[in-house]
Amino acid sequence: MKIMKRTYIIMAAVCLAFGLTACASKTSETEAAKTSSEQLPETEKEEGTEETREEAKTTAEAETEKEKKIVTGRVEAIEKTVVTISGQDGQEYQVELKDAKTKSDLEIGEGDEIQVVFMDDGEEVKVAGSYTIISSVALEGDMDPVLAGAITEVGADTITIETDGGSSYTFSTAIAQVVTGAGGLEVGGYVEITYLGRADEGTALRVITEEGSGKAEATYNILTGTLVSYTDATVTIQAADGSQFTFALDDYVVMEELELGAGDDVEITYEGSLTQQSAVAIDVG
Repeated sequence: MKIMKRTYIIMAAVCLAFGLTACASKTSETEAAKTSSEQLPETEKEEGTEETREEAKTTAEAETEKEKKIVTGRVEAIEKTVVTISGQDGQEYQVELKDAKTKSDLEIGEGDEIQVVFMDDGEEVKVAGSYTIISSVALEGDMDPVLAGAITEVGADTITIETDGGSSYTFSTAIAQVVTGAGGLEVGGYVEITYLGRADEGTALRVITEEGSGKAEATYNILTGTLVSYTDATVTIQAADGSQFTFALDDYVVMEELELGAGDDVEITYEGSLTQQSAVAIDVG
């Protein structure tokens, strides 16, 4: 009995020793971790948070400094994918078009009138998000430039539109061929305007609404006025605003057979460009 009792006492002592050792080890690890944490500098403990805050602040400030700009102007020079534009606001811009979106299939050329949208971040070369070719020198020999947009105002002889890019243009409609539907020219309606020369010069030659675009008269060009003079090869008329236009005559048009005299009202159906003075009268009535 004494032997067994002594054995139990020894075993209990051994277990107690192991327990104390484990507890001491665990306590040491906890104390070490706590000490290590306390020894870290405050800047290191907060470093991740502070960096994130600084990055967010910098990004916010950068975005605030950027300004979305829409610039319309004439292309003065092209160097690879960077174009130099003489803006209608009197400023000159260099714009990178490499990754810009566009609906045009035309190549930009010097002399073209374009509209670009970019974020102005203060850099010398602006990176365009999108651009639109308003008028192309490559096409002007065959047709007059065209601009489309939503009507914002209609006057007795004027129309103001806003393009998809947000720019506003006012055109005189005094000599324009206007083709509409039953609703006529209404604010909010979408129109396509063929104009003379430059968009900022404001002379509309044709105004076609979406509803009117399906009509036959929307498929050809008409200019009305009074007859000034004619020869075997040309005819000159004066439009309602006092402007004079000379057309080459198609081979099928013989003015002498029409028995018209100076001052008579005439309607010229033509092809080509009045802007480039390359229009050809295919019918005179």
